[in-house]
Amino acid sequence: MIEVTFTYDLRPNINKDKYIELVKRATAMMLMADGFIEFRAHRNMLGSPHVRRTSVWDSLSHWVEFAQKPDFQDINSEFPFFVINLDVQIWGPSPITPETIKP
Repeated sequence: MIEVTFTYDLRPNINKDKYIELVKRATAMMLMADGFIEFRAHRNMLGSPHVRRTSVWDSLSHWVEFAQKPDFQDINSEFPFFVINLDVQIWGPSPITPETIKP
């Protein structure tokens, strides 16, 4: 299992309705993708980056297959109109603690 994390700041004075529409389109695409497990979105309580969007996938190959889809590439090309300081990270399990620890 892997996690793909996008962090970014929202540009000032964006059209928030259009940004929300773009995010909803991206999320809907993920929901239909092979190997997709879950999605989480967070706002930074202390400022920048403003947004963290994390998707969880069965495998890196599932993420790569999704990321290469032309529709997803189109959505990615629209993001710079709404965001700055975009960072994408792909995380895999720790070799020391591969499973979640809970009480």
